[in-house]
Amino acid sequence: MPRDHNGSGSDLSRRQYAQILAGLGAAGLAGCPSGSGESTPTDGGGGDADTQTDAGGDGGDATPTQSEDGASETATDRQAVTDTVRVAVNNSPDVFNWNPWTPQDNTYGDNWMSELNGLNNVHTKTNAYSGTTVPTPHKPDHEEVELMTWIEEWTVDEPYDWRHHLDDRATFWNGDPYDAPTLVQHNHTAWFFNGNKYTEGATFNEEAEDQWTRHGWFDKGNAPEQEPNPVAKPILEAEAKGLLFNPPLHTDFTDAYVEQFRDASSADEVSSVSDDLASDRVSLQRIVSEEGEGWGSGMYVLETMDDVGSESMVLRKDDDHPNAGHTNVENVEIFWADASRRQTLASNGAIDFNGGAVTPSSDFTREMLPDHMQELTRWLNATLGTQWLMNWHNPHLQRLWVRRALVEAVDWNAVVANGWGQETGQTTSYDTFLMDSENEATFSEEFLNSLHTYSRERNVETANQYMQNAGYSKQGGQWVDPNGNAATIDLTAQSGNNSYVQAAQTIRANLSNWGFGVNFSTPGFSNWSDSLNPEGSGLNYDTSLFWSDTATIFGKYNDRGAWWGEALLGGSPTAGSVFRLTEEDDRDTQNKPVHVQLPEEVGSIEAPDEAGINPDLENGREVDMFEVVQAIREPGASQEEVLELYRTCAQYYNYYLPDFVFAQSLSGTWGNVRDFEWPGDGARALDYARNVNMPIGTTLTGLTQASTDTEFEPPE
Repeated sequence: MPRDHNGSGSDLSRRQYAQILAGLGAAGLAGCPSGSGESTPTDGGGGDADTQTDAGGDGGDATPTQSEDGASETATDRQAVTDTVRVAVNNSPDVFNWNPWTPQDNTYGDNWMSELNGLNNVHTKTNAYSGTTVPTPHKPDHEEVELMTWIEEWTVDEPYDWRHHLDDRATFWNGDPYDAPTLVQHNHTAWFFNGNKYTEGATFNEEAEDQWTRHGWFDKGNAPEQEPNPVAKPILEAEAKGLLFNPPLHTDFTDAYVEQFRDASSADEVSSVSDDLASDRVSLQRIVSEEGEGWGSGMYVLETMDDVGSESMVLRKDDDHPNAGHTNVENVEIFWADASRRQTLASNGAIDFNGGAVTPSSDFTREMLPDHMQELTRWLNATLGTQWLMNWHNPHLQRLWVRRALVEAVDWNAVVANGWGQETGQTTSYDTFLMDSENEATFSEEFLNSLHTYSRERNVETANQYMQNAGYSKQGGQWVDPNGNAATIDLTAQSGNNSYVQAAQTIRANLSNWGFGVNFSTPGFSNWSDSLNPEGSGLNYDTSLFWSDTATIFGKYNDRGAWWGEALLGGSPTAGSVFRLTEEDDRDTQNKPVHVQLPEEVGSIEAPDEAGINPDLENGREVDMFEVVQAIREPGASQEEVLELYRTCAQYYNYYLPDFVFAQSLSGTWGNVRDFEWPGDGARALDYARNVNMPIGTTLTGLTQASTDTEFEPPE
């Protein structure tokens, strides 16, 4: 049973977990039918979509009323109390820049002005595409609505190829097709920008097969010096089902740069074009339709710069968009607001819809919000959590027993409570490198119970024993290693993330009081991320707090030396690219062993005293972890064969504890219940997000509904 170690009242029963896990169970396993490219009329967020009953949100009288001329009125005919939904983004009109290749990311707000690629179910992480039908009990004249997204369906052809089939109704605001050639050219621009033209063996593996089909593939070995890279069906499906992060820019913007990249005759010339591209600003003025370009897309349109002010901008509904008929909300007002201003706007009731749980310690508490702003739903994030990274280049962290001791010496319940607060996070229950939801969906209860569990409460007695096993002793209250060196580590937390900072301060306090020195610092995002980057002079850290958010299990059980997404193994310290291991590597970029011994008994943590990086076990079996993570990606394996590989990865993590995944995140959304009708908590119409933002997904599908009265239940 999943546990709530915080006593926060956020326990999740196995039935609730079933809702979360339904879409996760087989998605990462080879041989399982996880979408064959056949479009489905409904997305259940799991297996029982057709029998699911949507709870709450009666939405008023479902029977259309009669107008004076005898015609049936609809929700959009009746007088709504508002015609605008108000939201906020961390940007401003004077710096807004829709160029994704600039050094500073000032694109925030672009997803409100671009077509929905698809929709992500926040509970299960399954995706829904064009043609998905959603029950809408909160709408008085729509029992259900059919949603339009850019991706209509997807197909895969093992072992290399995948395809996006796009909805041919998608257009830019100026009427130009929002099609596969546009997307492929955008991605080709990115490929050139990253210097791949003169990178040996690099190929651009993408094409517009026709106007509405994007064809992508893994390396087939057709190019000189290129090794074939056949992959298993789930990896192909992950590419095919994936929702794009950057909306593609219009070809009017990318045409000139692609031509210059193609004409460049040297790496220096490519770099020069990249510099020009990075400095080219795509301002709001360039994308509005009054300029004759109309580079935005989607249901709400920025029609004129007269709608852009210093406080906010207003987008107007395009009645011709396929989703427009679902809603009576005519406008979206986007306030320019950093975190502090967003809180002020929320307190003043100026925001109608916002992501975030309403808890005693969250950014948005019940006390700070007006009564008509209420939490609409809260959920356990199926793949997002937090981990404590440990860099094995540090001489103390190389020692197996020291890593285990450090984890035992910290009260992780307090770390979560102080960092994320009550009801917004919970400690994990299993030590496999995965989130609890992924564990429950992948492994048997018998296997999970057989693994070792490191303490979530502070266990000083065990921590002391582990330090003694490592050969350490205490001198004057300070731990010292077998050579007499004081035990100290650095701990960093990104300065802009208050949760990380407060959680890290708790770790420091626990370890310092226990006699293990901690040098704590809070670098800005750029310096912090550079320190975690294995390229150049990176990996300049001992320990740091970091997200755990790779969306697939095979993405976590992988070898990847990229700072933005931690995998079980890092990349190669010897190869030209640090991003992937090679057969010749005994250690990864983080100094973790690749060829290891694992105990014959799952869950055993027996190890020699003063065990180092690669202990010799008395009852161990030899395992090449590089071969294991590679085999997960290879086509043709059965479900049981892949499960055995996953179990090996889980045991490797459980035994060596290369870092510590300790928290799983709870998320939520709140909204204006006086002026808007919302689906009830548990209704599928309130399950969908665009990427990680539920207000965008819910609004751009037309699922947001303005009320015709101002009655609402105040909070208790």
